[in-house]
Amino acid sequence: MLPPVSGKDPKAIRRVVLIDGTNTLYRAFFAIPSLRAPDGFPTNAAYGFVTMLAKVIREEQASAVIVVFDAHGETFRHRLFPEYKAGREATPEDLSAQIPVVRELVAAHRIPVIEIPDFEADDVIATLVERAPDDAEVVIVSTDKDLMQLVDERVSLVDGIKSRRYGPAEVEARFGVPPERVLDLRALVGDPSDNIPGVKGIGEKGAARLIDEWGSLDELLAHTEEIKATRARNALLAHADAARLSRRLASLRTDAPLPLDWDDAKLAEPDTAALRELYERLGFTRLLEGLEDAGGRGETAAGSIDVRVLADLSALDGLVDELGSSPSASLSCVFGEGGPLEGDVVGVAFAMDPAAAVYLPIGAEGIELADLVERLAPLFGEPGRVAWIARDTKRIQMLFAERGIDLALPHFDVAIAAHLLDPAGARSPSAIAKQHLGLDLLPWEDLAGRGAKARSAAEIPMEQLAHWAGADACAVAALHGPLAEKLDRDELAALYDEVELPMTRVLARMERAGVRVDEARLESLATEYEATLATIEKQIHALAGEEFLVSSPKQLQHILFEKLKLPVIKKTKTGYSTDESVLEQLAPVHELPRRILEYRRLAKLLSTYIVALPPLVNERTGRIHPTFHQLGAATGRLSASNPNVQNIPIRGEEGARIREAFIPADGCTFLSADYSQIELRLLAHYSEDAGLVEAFRQGEDIHRETAAEVAGIDAAAVSEDQRARAKAVNFGIIYGLSAFGLANQLGIASAEGQAMIDAYFDRYPGVRSFLERTVEAARERGFVTTLLGRRRYLPDLGSRNRTLRMAAERMATNSVLQGTAADLIKKAMVDLDAALAVRGWTARMILQVHDELVFEVPGSEVSLLEPLVRERMEGVVALRVPVVVDIGVGKSWREAH
Repeated sequence: MLPPVSGKDPKAIRRVVLIDGTNTLYRAFFAIPSLRAPDGFPTNAAYGFVTMLAKVIREEQASAVIVVFDAHGETFRHRLFPEYKAGREATPEDLSAQIPVVRELVAAHRIPVIEIPDFEADDVIATLVERAPDDAEVVIVSTDKDLMQLVDERVSLVDGIKSRRYGPAEVEARFGVPPERVLDLRALVGDPSDNIPGVKGIGEKGAARLIDEWGSLDELLAHTEEIKATRARNALLAHADAARLSRRLASLRTDAPLPLDWDDAKLAEPDTAALRELYERLGFTRLLEGLEDAGGRGETAAGSIDVRVLADLSALDGLVDELGSSPSASLSCVFGEGGPLEGDVVGVAFAMDPAAAVYLPIGAEGIELADLVERLAPLFGEPGRVAWIARDTKRIQMLFAERGIDLALPHFDVAIAAHLLDPAGARSPSAIAKQHLGLDLLPWEDLAGRGAKARSAAEIPMEQLAHWAGADACAVAALHGPLAEKLDRDELAALYDEVELPMTRVLARMERAGVRVDEARLESLATEYEATLATIEKQIHALAGEEFLVSSPKQLQHILFEKLKLPVIKKTKTGYSTDESVLEQLAPVHELPRRILEYRRLAKLLSTYIVALPPLVNERTGRIHPTFHQLGAATGRLSASNPNVQNIPIRGEEGARIREAFIPADGCTFLSADYSQIELRLLAHYSEDAGLVEAFRQGEDIHRETAAEVAGIDAAAVSEDQRARAKAVNFGIIYGLSAFGLANQLGIASAEGQAMIDAYFDRYPGVRSFLERTVEAARERGFVTTLLGRRRYLPDLGSRNRTLRMAAERMATNSVLQGTAADLIKKAMVDLDAALAVRGWTARMILQVHDELVFEVPGSEVSLLEPLVRERMEGVVALRVPVVVDIGVGKSWREAH
């Protein structure tokens, strides 16, 4: 049996994949055209299922996998409602014939199958989710809408055929309600495919509106007489019992008797002999070839590449001669846990063509890193005799720079090229090779393992590392040509060559530089915040009338809704929601929710930054070294980790006090340069709206001017509240904020929010025209482009689902503006980095946060740097309105900002 796992080896299973076998099999059958085995047996469903299975195991990095099928016969739902699933068409004969074969394929993969009489697959999956290890992420592979009620922060749902993932935000975008309210919505809408009646006359959109207004089905049914919409009120009065029955039918049971232990579900090596026999019988030639090349799960089918291992200096000298006579070479570095800053590299592979590679083990088993760097410097160092390409050029540049060698700018980076071509597509080396070459590379996770059993690079046998790195280097060499052609085809070559590729050098320098933090200041802040939290906790206990664990949602639920009888705003499958949005709505009603919000905010800052920053200080450099990610967002924006400096609060005293702890090196100061309202300026540029353009040209306060124009009053008469509302509208237009969202943000009625938006568009008609043009062009082409040509594909613009379609429309305009802003600051960074290098100044760029750049600069260079930064940032591109940069200088990030 599978009991709930709590405190039992939490590292053993980190990622559970639950495959809805029945749903996936049907999807594969109808998604793939008719296929036949040599003997004429139908195989399309089986082929689709097994390729999906391999893909999910590979991409989800599963540590435990279970396939769940519907059991034969009726279930408990038929006893509740005899007409349940009545009228369903019989399973196609060709599909029925393939079900036993699919079971054989799953068994050969040594993956357990569960089907339980009287329960549907959904109930079994719900039970497995309930009893999954506490610390495990759960991935449900299915498109069944009923399963979306299980989605939360640790449970996601994936369409295994189309590779679409649903988290809480995507579920809410799909249905208009959060996952915990999906069951209530399904009770109203019903499900014709299962013959669940629902409430006749209420569709999905209307149901979402009603649930959003009343909070839950129970509240809705309790106040039916108060519903203003006549049609909905009459429908509910007539069919309230049908809604209750529908909810019971759509509810997922979590008490299915499970016949196995979690250890039985751990991912194991497949039975290759059984798979070989099945693939031969079914005529799965390509899968068979991959199996023969691999001999097991996840090995490469990269073809017959030749990998030579060179482990001494004379062999290295011979390689240097080979490389010197080649116009280009690809590199693949295998880094250890310390990474390039620490020179922790286990081996390097080189390929001069896609069919042969050389691998050099570094360290005890082979060549010293210092010897490798010394001999390669004349080839790859500035100005560069040999063009070098890779898929992780930033880290390679850091590795060599830490040893005193500035590499020539890389000739090509396949990961960045692939991301530009398809921002939502492949990320991993194996996925890129598969997408653009149809090549099956061994994913790193399949070589090193996953979860608690994962091996570090240093623990993997050198022969295996050599083959993996050699195949990777060969794939990089093979990808160069096709990706370069596609960049030209999509008119992305200029953006790639002038911005994204040189950004690798900029980010390598920034990451190496790092930033200094005042550990004593952080320690003092930690003591202060802990004392403040203790005081707030006492106040919370006094307001509650008893002591309880403030961080426990369960205990807080009891205090708020059972003891204090505060109104229930949202329910979840585990009780009543106590999330931030709920507490904000309860704060005007009672002091306790307000205090809880204050406690949570301070606790998060304490744990995420104040306590977390000191352990990140590098012992050698005495600084923290954030990692900046070029491939983090479809809009082109950079993201950061270790730490995520992008998420330090911009507004508020707490965030400002954290920025106080970021300090320059001795003898230096910080210079902060921040684009002023860049996205609104871009809106003016794109829309060409005369009023908006003129306001920026005159240097007016755009929020005050908007308030004045919309209200029809003089700018001097605009109150701070009116300005704040105008600011919400200005930015809301960029982010596609609805009237409801604006009303919720400002605490006003939806009608008033709509009136504000309408008034805005009346005053700035060019903006409305721009939004409409952008969406229409995106619908025709399938993508939007930024000023510098970056593309973002929006397939949901053609969706029949209104929620998805509207989300894509909002994304279209947002991507143009936010993406262009991201391109501009990147281009400015490239220009400034080059300018600093030419001048030989000591000043260096160390942080990029949204629209802000932070420099560490000696006091003697401040007067030189400020005009240079202003010139390059403001002159990065010519717009119809001025580009303005706010610059500050100070002895801490707070003071400079």
